[in-house]
Amino acid sequence: METLLDTLSAALGGPSSRLWPLYLPGMILLAFYIYRKEKRSGSFLRWLFPAQMYLHKSHMVDIQLFVVSRVLNLLGLFQKIAIMSAVSAGVVGLLGGTFSPGMDLSPFMIGLLLLLANDFSTYWIHRVHHEHPTLWPFHAVHHSAEVMTPITVYRKHPIYDVFAALVKGVVVGGVQGLLLSLFVSEISIPLLLGVNAFYMIFNAFAANLRHSHVWLSFGRVMEHIFISPAQHQVHHSIELKHYNKNYGEVLAIWDWMFGTLYICAEREDIAFGLGDKDGNRIAQPHDSLRTALMVPIRQSLATLRRKPAKQPDPDPAPVTPAE
Repeated sequence: METLLDTLSAALGGPSSRLWPLYLPGMILLAFYIYRKEKRSGSFLRWLFPAQMYLHKSHMVDIQLFVVSRVLNLLGLFQKIAIMSAVSAGVVGLLGGTFSPGMDLSPFMIGLLLLLANDFSTYWIHRVHHEHPTLWPFHAVHHSAEVMTPITVYRKHPIYDVFAALVKGVVVGGVQGLLLSLFVSEISIPLLLGVNAFYMIFNAFAANLRHSHVWLSFGRVMEHIFISPAQHQVHHSIELKHYNKNYGEVLAIWDWMFGTLYICAEREDIAFGLGDKDGNRIAQPHDSLRTALMVPIRQSLATLRRKPAKQPDPDPAPVTPAE
């Protein structure tokens, strides 16, 4: 049994993956609290794992893209850690990597600084994919999900993941290098690999509810600091008032700082998918693994040629959300 769990954990991506088996009990307990709070009737498990969502065609594409991402990850395509380590070593070499031991930072501060660096880069990677027409088609794959489950987080085009790995590797690796050179005599292996207490807590509880039908708001005050599952569900909405809001992953401070924050005053009915500039749903452009992988490439190249992409029906081009 232990060997089976280790194999499953490795296949799912280990502690850095939201689907790591040890994260699921926290999600289920939090969902059960919401189920009781909302005084739902019927089976809890049927409410949490509704068949109409998990058997939906959109979710089938989620699963296929998840498998593709795991295979490519095992083949070494998304080597954020390798990039981070190389950049970190380069910064240490450039700056000498020596400082007074008395200036050592606590593990808490190290984790916090790495969280800030990673989350800041995540915000801008996410935002630029929404606002740059050449990059948007690759992120539109994620937003074309018509139902959301925890697996939807992996509904991404490989080019998006490569871009994100490169940017995060450089930013977080640079911060690690500065910490090693200026303030820290040693960084533990778990921290160097990007596995720290902040992300483990995030993944263990609220993270898997972000891509789900379970509404969880943190309240007006806390939603200025942390992105709640409700705020991320709003980010996936086709409503015009929700376009280009709540880009953050863990922290809401970047959205607050740069004017893209949307606070959930009350529960809202959310329709997931892609919408046009008027907020109307458009036809699903990624209805299979093939279209999810190929259509974004054609659309992105078309923006470089500055003419519409030639697409066979029924693959209409997704429209970038209005700013």
